Amino acid sequence: MSLIPDVAKRILQEQGRTQKWVTEKMNSINPSLEMDKNKFSAIVNGNRKMSGDELLAFCMALEISPDVFTDQEVM
Repeated sequence: MSLIPDVAKRILQEQGRTQKWVTEKMNSINPSLEMDKNKFSAIVNGNRKMSGDELLAFCMALEISPDVFTDQEVM
């Protein structure tokens, strides 16, 4: 199962955020990410893994806890 892409897509949809908005916000939080539309699109489509720094910036941008990425059903 591709947990991170699925959760990221769901959160964006729930908050009504665009990929462009979240990449800009992530870059304002951590400019060294150099996140762009192509990199982020690859993450949400499961074609690229999200680094820890990217995950934290994503969570900070959307004001969510990283705990949303834990799969409670598997435990």
